Amino acid sequence: MTRSGHEASDLSVVLDADGAFDPAWLKGKSVAPLAAGSRLDAALAHRMTAGCRAVGASRVMWAPLDVDEPVARSSGLPLEAATLNVRPPSLLWTPGLEGAILFPASGYVLAAGTAPFMASAVGEGIDEARTRFARYARTRADQAPELNSVAATHASARRAWSKPADVEQGSAAARQLELLGQFTEGDLSARSFAQRWWEARRASQADGERIRGPLEEVFDQVFMLLEDYEVEPDLAEPGDLSDMELHAAVAELWNRFSSR
Repeated sequence: MTRSGHEASDLSVVLDADGAFDPAWLKGKSVAPLAAGSRLDAALAHRMTAGCRAVGASRVMWAPLDVDEPVARSSGLPLEAATLNVRPPSLLWTPGLEGAILFPASGYVLAAGTAPFMASAVGEGIDEARTRFARYARTRADQAPELNSVAATHASARRAWSKPADVEQGSAAARQLELLGQFTEGDLSARSFAQRWWEARRASQADGERIRGPLEEVFDQVFMLLEDYEVEPDLAEPGDLSDMELHAAVAELWNRFSSR
């Protein structure tokens, strides 16, 4: 490992005065938030190693940011997290400044860089990484509410779906549409429809899927109908919808929407 005061000047290129990625450096690059613990772990070290190799770098630069005059350190590849013991706030970057991982606080890091760097460092894809981070932030909302603002700043670019033709195949929302068709056609019992709809709805929310416009209205109305339906007949109360009533209401709703 080497130390270099000269390469510490890279920090002023990558970061602004507030310790965030400098907009000028970010031009032409993308950013993805990633879950992290209280120190750089093996998974993050692997990401940085992959990003470096993708841009032809043979080493990684890194520096702590909680000192008045940060000193850049250099480490060969593969990056060994246990050896470096990198803790926040810190920055890791490629010698050519193609990519970096900013570790501002425990709980998350921000990976940023050129397309080649990000394709390897964030192999799951930037949009998928953002979606996963939003899910992670929701699970940690009580302990670390600040993660929600990070997720909001780097929200998934996935489009919100407003009509059935927009919905991605294999998504939980697509499953909800399939269930609506099966139920209205009489191929699914009311009880099975209700159980599977709730499962698909929870999965859609967990995956960060977004529904808007007419399709959101339909899904919301189905939600309200199912609120008045009891899956277990023995637990049904006066005023709850019967199987036939649920089917009639959902079929009318779906047929009206489909005929638009």
